Amino acid sequence: MKYIRIPISVLAAMSLGLAAVAQDAPAESLEQRVDALVALQHAPGQPGGAAAVITSEAILLKKYYGLMNVEKQADIAPDTLFDLASVAKTFTAFAVMMLEEEGRLNLDDDIRDYLPELPEYAHPVPIRRLMQHTSGLPSTDVLRLLGGIPLDERWTQRDEIGLVKRYPHLNFRPNTRSLYSNAGYSLLAAVIERISGVGFPEFMTSNVFEPLDMTATFVNHENVEDIEKLATGYGKDGEDFAEISSFNDLSYGGGNVLTTLDDMIRWARNILRPAVGRGDFPHLISRPYNTLENGELIITTYGFYVRDHKGLKMVEHSGGVPGFRTQFMIIPEKDIAVILMFNNESINTRRLATGIADAIFEGTLKDDPPVERVAVEPDIGKIKVFAGRYLMPDGQELDFVVDDGVFRLVLPGGGTFELFAESANAFFLKAFDAQCSFTVSEDGTVNEMTWRQRGEVVRAERIERIRPLGEGGLPEYAGDYRLTELDAGYPVVFENGRLELRLPETFKKYLGFDRVELRHVNGDKFYTGPLGMLEFTRDGEGRISGFVLFDIGRVQNIRFAVL
Repeated sequence: MKYIRIPISVLAAMSLGLAAVAQDAPAESLEQRVDALVALQHAPGQPGGAAAVITSEAILLKKYYGLMNVEKQADIAPDTLFDLASVAKTFTAFAVMMLEEEGRLNLDDDIRDYLPELPEYAHPVPIRRLMQHTSGLPSTDVLRLLGGIPLDERWTQRDEIGLVKRYPHLNFRPNTRSLYSNAGYSLLAAVIERISGVGFPEFMTSNVFEPLDMTATFVNHENVEDIEKLATGYGKDGEDFAEISSFNDLSYGGGNVLTTLDDMIRWARNILRPAVGRGDFPHLISRPYNTLENGELIITTYGFYVRDHKGLKMVEHSGGVPGFRTQFMIIPEKDIAVILMFNNESINTRRLATGIADAIFEGTLKDDPPVERVAVEPDIGKIKVFAGRYLMPDGQELDFVVDDGVFRLVLPGGGTFELFAESANAFFLKAFDAQCSFTVSEDGTVNEMTWRQRGEVVRAERIERIRPLGEGGLPEYAGDYRLTELDAGYPVVFENGRLELRLPETFKKYLGFDRVELRHVNGDKFYTGPLGMLEFTRDGEGRISGFVLFDIGRVQNIRFAVL
């Protein structure tokens, strides 16, 4: 095990805002604290990882845990290569900002100004929105799932960009929402190639990795499974671990940077105190600045996310692919970086990184006070005006009912939960952390409900009329449907009194199911369970013409046509 101790006297002399480290978490105890945190999720003899805590001038901790290859009983070592997964996006954004500073691109230019071969989207898609995940571009990982394309088959950058070109629809108008998209970073890599005239892997090596002496780091765009120093990725198979990593995905921009802990330390130091690239990059990544059209300030900056933890600003990015989990965290006001790379996908690296920050700054952080919600006695007579069905933006319909003097929420699929009044028109749930409020117009009618959950605020419109099934009943909807752009079949089958949607094999392989029951909700709208809401469409003569899946995460409003 390799570990570098820095004397407390040296730390105190740095004047880097680390008084809390010296007083409450001295260097001699940091290794023990991190070991204890790792031990909560990892045991000896298991696939493990590498961890480092650094400042711009010192290594406070560098440690290796477990095995890079279980079958060979090979330990993780300083030269072990890890797949950074989405932490690679921090490099892509860094390269884009280098080109922007040089005047070779404008962040507010439409992506098609550089890649005119892309589809003509319904709205311009500025480069800035790609970096911030506000572009509306569907994510290619979910498009592959929808198209029945296995995620472990050979997949090149040409395949990646080709898939983007095949699907011409946006999830939403750019900068109206924030939704993670791997496609955006694949296109950023393509822009870098188009401007520089060289391949993205070569550009990154010449302009970032070599200048920073990151000699082991490279963009994986060729087959690397035979590299002796490359860690094998593992996942849990019952009580044991099974190899699940695949290096057949050779696309880049959003992932596929392979590196060692020493090289990541060099990268982190360049973020804390830039020697290569833009001198203002630390400021750019740590300052949320973009406001959506609805006025919401988002936490994405330039390849990083900014969040507050007990009064401590954390600038970070997580990464996860089959078999690997990574976390890269900068605490800019304290000149601290935390690096975690594991070849064990059961490790929650974000929780581990946050725990390390808690250990370093123990005694100086303040826990966020819990939100105390106090229920008041409701006026059931007045609450009845809120009862009804409300349509959420993702197509889901929520029922609010007054039953035996109790105000309840009924979810699609049958879940029923009591609502507790906070005020005359605001309510909360005790079963899970969510709140809602109703807007009462001047004439006393209620046509809008606002739902708050997990930091998101969405507005739902009241539905006045609930339409039953048509005369054709469930069999009317059975038929062969197709996601045309991805050439994938989605048959709807009526069998044994049930209506089912049959899915490509990729759903079974990666999500564990290949069919979902369609349960009628309202008119031509059905609830699918794991895929959310589905609504059948009709032509001008009232015949079924297809259906729409409203929201399956990183791809939304997906249209299927009847054959």
